[in-house]
Amino acid sequence: MPTREPSASAQLAKSLSRFPTDITALAKRCLPKLRRALPGCNQLVYDYAASLVVSFGVSDRGYEAIVALAVQKDRVRLYVDKNTPDPDGLLEGAGGKVRSVTLASAAQLDRGAVHDLMHAAIERAGEALPRSGKPRTIVKSNASKRGKRKAKKRSS
Repeated sequence: MPTREPSASAQLAKSLSRFPTDITALAKRCLPKLRRALPGCNQLVYDYAASLVVSFGVSDRGYEAIVALAVQKDRVRLYVDKNTPDPDGLLEGAGGKVRSVTLASAAQLDRGAVHDLMHAAIERAGEALPRSGKPRTIVKSNASKRGKRKAKKRSS
């Protein structure tokens, strides 16, 4: 009998658990705030070797995301489109598509310059956010699956 795949939420929780406790706790406090700021948006989960990225958008394509939360072993970063207005100069990096700001606290998403930056990214996206319908959590890549695929290729 085939084993049942864990739910996307369970996979997200398991993936988060591999990071240090303080980083996991910060990410868990940030995610509900992003869900409230982006109602109806899909959450796309990308589980990479050194990070976990949860992007929020109306489609199921990560490159079309409005914002993304990246969890790394030593920090949590909020990513927005590189052309998002940044009057306070918070954005770091010189990426071709996105830039980021490191979050010290989930409260930064509620008020102040990071809050304003996030809402500027939402406005800049120019998409009407769905107000109805249940948003989906979609696991796009999973490190444990990648490991199994590599092992299969080696044994072939």
